[in-house]
Amino acid sequence: MKRFNLLTPTLKSRMIIILLLSTLIPLFLLGAVSVVSFKNSTSKKIESGLFNTLKLTSSSLQSTLNNMDYASLQLTNEGSVGQKLLSYMSMDSSYQKLELSQAIQSNLNLVNFTNPDLGIILYRLSKENEIPFQNLVIRPDADFSNLPLLAKWKGGVFSGPHRTLYRYGDNQVFSLLRPVYNPNNLDETNQAYIYIETNLKLFENMLNKQQYGMPASNVLINDEGIIVYSDAAESFKPGMRFEVEPSPVSFKTVKANTYIFGQRNEQGWTLLAVINKKDYENEFYSWLVRFTLIVCTSLLISLMFAYILWGMVYRPLKSVGKQIELLADDRFDSTVAYTNIAEFDALTRKSFQMRNRIQELITDVEQRETNKRKLEVEKLLYQINPHFIHNTLNTIQWLAKMNGQSEIDRLVSVFTLVLNYNLGKKGEIVPLKVELEALQDYVTLQRIRYDYDFQVLSEIDEGLQGIEIPRFILQPIVENAIYHGLHDETGKITVSIRRSDKHTMQVEVKDNGRGMTTEEISRVMMEEKNPLKESGLGIGLDYVKRMMQTYYGDHSSFTIESLKGHGTVVTLTIPLRKPKYENGQNE
Repeated sequence: MKRFNLLTPTLKSRMIIILLLSTLIPLFLLGAVSVVSFKNSTSKKIESGLFNTLKLTSSSLQSTLNNMDYASLQLTNEGSVGQKLLSYMSMDSSYQKLELSQAIQSNLNLVNFTNPDLGIILYRLSKENEIPFQNLVIRPDADFSNLPLLAKWKGGVFSGPHRTLYRYGDNQVFSLLRPVYNPNNLDETNQAYIYIETNLKLFENMLNKQQYGMPASNVLINDEGIIVYSDAAESFKPGMRFEVEPSPVSFKTVKANTYIFGQRNEQGWTLLAVINKKDYENEFYSWLVRFTLIVCTSLLISLMFAYILWGMVYRPLKSVGKQIELLADDRFDSTVAYTNIAEFDALTRKSFQMRNRIQELITDVEQRETNKRKLEVEKLLYQINPHFIHNTLNTIQWLAKMNGQSEIDRLVSVFTLVLNYNLGKKGEIVPLKVELEALQDYVTLQRIRYDYDFQVLSEIDEGLQGIEIPRFILQPIVENAIYHGLHDETGKITVSIRRSDKHTMQVEVKDNGRGMTTEEISRVMMEEKNPLKESGLGIGLDYVKRMMQTYYGDHSSFTIESLKGHGTVVTLTIPLRKPKYENGQNE
């Protein structure tokens, strides 16, 4: 089954994808954890702040209402001012009333002065609907019966927020209406009441929409669950009912797209802070926008680094590719361009070394092909009309027998054998045994030519006689020994063939002749100046060396060691495998 691969085939695309993933995955994981953590911590922080602010506002309002209640108690029949009012209501003397009214008015002003949060303070007589005492002028149409009920607590009726009864003001205030109990007057239609308002600025400072740290609306619910004040949307209109659980004191609820935070008061009323969900989560979304900007910036930076990294990889790759193209076009003379990046420079050096090696191999192959062609040409030159030569030799041998010339007959017979072998009648590759037999024929021929009996000894390990070698590699070495070393009948040549190891054998041709100097060895090895060209078979040691190189390459060796006056040793190291041309074709 084919493996599913998300990566594109190009290196550039893969690098960009991997860099983007390496940037995005940590960011998304970190972002996911951060979003959850930040949202929870932000929600708790905002919620805690809202409850604290709501509690402070509720406590401040309760404290204000308590102050109003405390001040009203001073003005009822339980206080000195209230007692004066009752005395005022029961007096008939105008002078005494005037004197007492001044005292009551002074007390009202004193109470107002000592309570800066209070505004209007007045006494109202219900029967005549008369207001005998007041610290500020109220509106003529003031209606005390239609004030919005906030709570009934400890004998007093708290109202508001509502418009102030002050004649020259429109501010919202809280108020308290409390009866002044007269034990001597049981007629409820002729009661005196104390009315107190908060000052004109207290409401604005207390129920400020911006005090929560975000846009919020204040909703005030009375002890009967009716909304008496709201600056929120239409869903919290005054007069609507809003059910409030008796517990807990602080609560939070969600309605539609609105968060509602509430604080119940011991006086019975409840203060709500109503916040739009969008405004409530604005801080979180602001953080989310900033985080998104960071992610986008990180992506841009990753893309920029991907482009830079791609440039760092692409240009060296292009340079290496160009070197390979030049190599494919057989342009071995181009200069090497380095990139100053260690890894790519190492690759470039390896490519350069490979190029040089290929060039060397090509040159070597060309040289071997040239040598092979030269050998073939030489072979043709040495095989000029062999049938004519053989027929002529046979004729000479027959004439010698006819005339009783046994020496000539023997010489021609041996020469014919040597010539047949050297002209390739037995093939290019022959067993070692055949090569040694041909060598003996050649030695016999040379004894007749030089007319003295020198020794040629052969020593060969068992099992090596069947090893195949290139034809005609021992005769030139022996011929060199005869030519340079053997000058009397004490001459001795030893041909020793030993197994070196399981893969190679060593052929050693040793003579006890005159020896050669280094210059003479070099001259013998040079084909053009070989002195054997003028005598013998005319094939020098260079032929042997080239045949070894042609059939065995670097797996063989050819060495000459000689010391003037102590003879010469020629050593061949030959693989035991069947000889073959280095291009792989068996001969």
